[in-house]
Amino acid sequence: MIFLKILNDEKIVEKKFTIKKSKFITYISKVKNKEELDKFIMSHSDKSATHNCYAYRYGDNKLTYGYNNDGEPNGTAGEPLLKLIETNELTNIVIFVTRYYGGIKLGTGGLQKAYSAMAIESLKETTFKQLELLYNVDISFNISDIKTVYSFLKNIATEITYDYIDDLVYANLKLEQLEKLDPIKSKLEIIKKEQGYY
Repeated sequence: MIFLKILNDEKIVEKKFTIKKSKFITYISKVKNKEELDKFIMSHSDKSATHNCYAYRYGDNKLTYGYNNDGEPNGTAGEPLLKLIETNELTNIVIFVTRYYGGIKLGTGGLQKAYSAMAIESLKETTFKQLELLYNVDISFNISDIKTVYSFLKNIATEITYDYIDDLVYANLKLEQLEKLDPIKSKLEIIKKEQGYY
């Protein structure tokens, strides 16, 4: 069983800090794969900054993770950010910190403390949810059954969305066990079902 957590929403958390005249901007965002990670890094890297450091982890059963110090001394930036991700059991996340050097050296201990402290403060502004092994199901049913199906689904499923095309209703939902649909199986058609961590 997996006990990882993911960010609860899609918004990017951004926080600014100044430590001994060095300006730091921390971003925390949800990323689910390499493509999303690369896009995020490209859009948030600032060429005029002294350093653009980050750590990331994504996946569920098979985790992909890494970090980049972008010229900061080893162990001072990317590594402490990755350690925070691991300690908090997070996945599908990137913590990205842009630093503008202010003329006063922080030293390796000071840098490590600065990067960690900023990420910790930024994480306090986010909410997380536990990853669960669920079925992601697409169903369709006749619009004349909407009352029955709607009131039944709201008690057994989560993240339900509906689409209406002519006299058919299409729904996407997540639920723990497919058997929970059995009582209303005669009223609907299962178009697609896949199990995964959500």
